[in-house]
Amino acid sequence: MTVPEPNVGSLLVWKSFVDNPSVLQLLEERAQQEPLFKQQLLDYIELSKIDKKWRTAAANAITILVRAGVQFNGADLQGIQIPRADLSYGVFDSAQLQGADLRDVRLRGIWLQQANLDGAKVAGAQFGERPPLRQDAYVSTTLYSPNGQWIVVVLENGDIKVYSTLTFEEVWTLTDHEGPIFSIAFSPKGDRFATGSRDCTVRLWDLETGSCYHTLTAHVDWVRCVTYSPCGRLVATASDDLSIVLLDAESGKCRHIMTGHTFYVVSVAFSPKGHQIASSGGDHVVRLWDPDTGDCTHILNGHSQWVRSVVYSPRGDQVASASDDDTVRLWDLTTGECAHVLPDYDSRCYSTLYSPKGDQVVFAGRDNVIRVWDAEAGVCLRIMFGHTNDIRSVTFSPQGDMVASASNDKTVRLWDASTGKCLQKLLGHTMEAFGVVFSPKGDQVASSSNDITVRLWDVGAKISCHISRDHSDRVERVRCSPKGDRIATCSDDTTIRIWDMETGTCRHILRGHTKTVFSIAYSPQGNQIATGCWDNTVRLWDAETGVCTHLFTHHGGEVNCVAYSPQGNQLASASDDCTVRLWDVKTGSCRYILEGHAGLVYIVVYSPCGRFIASCSWDYTVRLWDAETGAWCRTFTGHTDTVRSLVYSPQGHQIAGAGADTTVRLWDVETGDCSHILIGHSERVYCITYSPNGDQIASGSKEGTMRLWSTETGVCLQTLEGHNNEINCIVYSPQGDMVVSASDDETVRLWDVVSGQCRVLVRCFQDRVYDIEWLEKQGASYLVAGCRDGSVGMWQVVEEDDQLCVHLRWKTTKGELALKDVSIQDVVGLSPLNKRLLVQRGAVGAIPDLQEESNEEPTESVLEQSESSEDSSEDSSEESTSALDTSIEQSEQDEQKDASVEETLQEVPKEEVLKEGVSKEDVPQVSEASLTE
Repeated sequence: MTVPEPNVGSLLVWKSFVDNPSVLQLLEERAQQEPLFKQQLLDYIELSKIDKKWRTAAANAITILVRAGVQFNGADLQGIQIPRADLSYGVFDSAQLQGADLRDVRLRGIWLQQANLDGAKVAGAQFGERPPLRQDAYVSTTLYSPNGQWIVVVLENGDIKVYSTLTFEEVWTLTDHEGPIFSIAFSPKGDRFATGSRDCTVRLWDLETGSCYHTLTAHVDWVRCVTYSPCGRLVATASDDLSIVLLDAESGKCRHIMTGHTFYVVSVAFSPKGHQIASSGGDHVVRLWDPDTGDCTHILNGHSQWVRSVVYSPRGDQVASASDDDTVRLWDLTTGECAHVLPDYDSRCYSTLYSPKGDQVVFAGRDNVIRVWDAEAGVCLRIMFGHTNDIRSVTFSPQGDMVASASNDKTVRLWDASTGKCLQKLLGHTMEAFGVVFSPKGDQVASSSNDITVRLWDVGAKISCHISRDHSDRVERVRCSPKGDRIATCSDDTTIRIWDMETGTCRHILRGHTKTVFSIAYSPQGNQIATGCWDNTVRLWDAETGVCTHLFTHHGGEVNCVAYSPQGNQLASASDDCTVRLWDVKTGSCRYILEGHAGLVYIVVYSPCGRFIASCSWDYTVRLWDAETGAWCRTFTGHTDTVRSLVYSPQGHQIAGAGADTTVRLWDVETGDCSHILIGHSERVYCITYSPNGDQIASGSKEGTMRLWSTETGVCLQTLEGHNNEINCIVYSPQGDMVVSASDDETVRLWDVVSGQCRVLVRCFQDRVYDIEWLEKQGASYLVAGCRDGSVGMWQVVEEDDQLCVHLRWKTTKGELALKDVSIQDVVGLSPLNKRLLVQRGAVGAIPDLQEESNEEPTESVLEQSESSEDSSEDSSEESTSALDTSIEQSEQDEQKDASVEETLQEVPKEEVLKEGVSKEDVPQVSEASLTE
């Protein structure tokens, strides 16, 4: 059936807005607010399957929808044509993209796990990064050569790896040094480099031959720093032997040995013209030297601790010195006086540098921020916030428009140098990132990490900003509201977030706590949320507005658990101060303080009827209290180590406690007798839960096994094996026929209770899964999980052809590229570099042919040539499409002549895009059932 066409005159149809952020932002807001407009965008995507004349409209549409937060999980996108679209940071879990036209599409930070790209056209696809350079030892330094032809990676064992930037393949492995290398410097031409080592030698290397052409032994102690003169004829070296040695770079002969420092010399630098040398070290001073005579011309006094680094301004009129005395000093080289003292606020400055123009100084350290100072006035211009741990390295782009930083928080960030705004948060390192450098052109960034990798990131001019919705640190607890319409999470990032169950939209971010929020609970009515924090406080929040209504500050230690009574009128909190407190939720008053435990109280739970409260402690006991009077009723003993988990049976007649002693104990509430000791785990038991009818109890242990026990006999019914790391949480399905486990092995497993078989393995996590909830709503079953990386996601559990399946509904992401199990069978145009990247990240499938290797950015001419080739093979019925393509190209050439953003948007129909008698029923629809905002 011929599909009637929408109005081709709409700007969305013939003009690309992918690179117009102002227009995209306004259209993104429309897509979020107007369901009709959102559906029109989905229609464009569907129409592109039929005729390529709609590909510009489809590329615009899917770019807008991804920016608006729409997730295409499991969507049927086979054959869509969206060349040049920007899908960066989109979520396409299990999406069907077979045969899609994805040429020149931007895929930075995209979630494509288990998606199917078989037969798709991917020439010029940009993933925003290159295959990481994996090493067999810790990395100490990474540098680009000045000519951009090489990347040199220095390993802590003294080996040097040299890579070509054309292929990113290893060219040389240099192993001559007999100890760790402390410093490396390139010659100005980039064809040679020098290294200084703990083996007391300096070595000069030729990159073309991969050989060491000079080994210099003038030093008698560790060589801390090496640097080339601007002309490349000299090499200066600094050593723990208290000297600076000046060497001829060609002959290797010693020109001067400059002495005067009274402690280790750790930094040395040439002035921009090479007429002067600066050095610093453990004697608290900066010395200036004449390289022609080797004489010390100035001693700059002022620092009171080690001076770790010295750097010249590009103009050569200043020297900046960074010291352990928590200051950076700027020295006027004309007078030899200290022009400015810049405090680094007790941050232990790790990295200091001038901007390329020399008008600004940037430094960063242990206080997690980057400070930018005016070099002339000594005034702080801006502070860049975002990192959550020590910043180990900062650097300017060659153009000076961006700053890159690497941190112990495992991230690399790109910043706008003029505004201080964070442009990108680059994720992928699994351990501390301590080094970052720009390529000479400024189009790439290389970062080094303790995870023994060097990661290569594309920068370029077209950067898509990712606005993360998730927590910035691990999610401790996940709780569903009683109505099932909201999900609350608490985190180590000190916040609580309220999520819409259907869409995954973050409705509220609750702020006020100052440390880890370790516990969270909904009131039975669902109108209130309670949180317990390690800042020793309990807070009550209005669940609808997110406003904090009560703050309880009476605890003298970290609050580990909060629990509402079944009636919702009382709240119990357990703390490190060895007490349980009972609060009136209406008045906010503390009704009772339950004292008796001799160790921190970890968990508190109410009995199903609300009459009793049970608490477990690291004093190895469980105590029972009267919830109305606060009186102690009974103490359950028997555990020989800390009690980590505590639950009431559904009937309320039994209490189960699990401990670090590897056992689970069941006690009779009325008599206090221990009815069963469940023995079988080999390591500590972290979590236990009763089945809905109370006839079973499940336990999860550090060794990664889960056991199902009969609560009547204490017999182990099943041992469920499959996890390879500790189990953090267990939950039964409401029917009791399945049990779900979440583990540190980054998986969730659904088990059949009767057979003990794992029915579903959920692997779409990128970090440890800490908590999980089972949610039933309107006859459908869902799982909600929170992870150590701060992400939250929801999956629907369904039966399909007698097979249990789990489909991702929505997930927050941090913007890390996720390609596990994506199928790339017979994709067309995939470059060798991108193939290596995909295979490293877990892609599957065979690729029969590959285009030539290239390190250049994809250009529009590649796509246009491909389009021209396609057009030449089509018959005359495609003439109208060809004419439309011509008009698109003309519109791109005239882009600078367009009217303002507002005038442009007025031409985009707000009420209806489909015109001229075309009804919505005539257009193929993309169902919103598989899409989520």
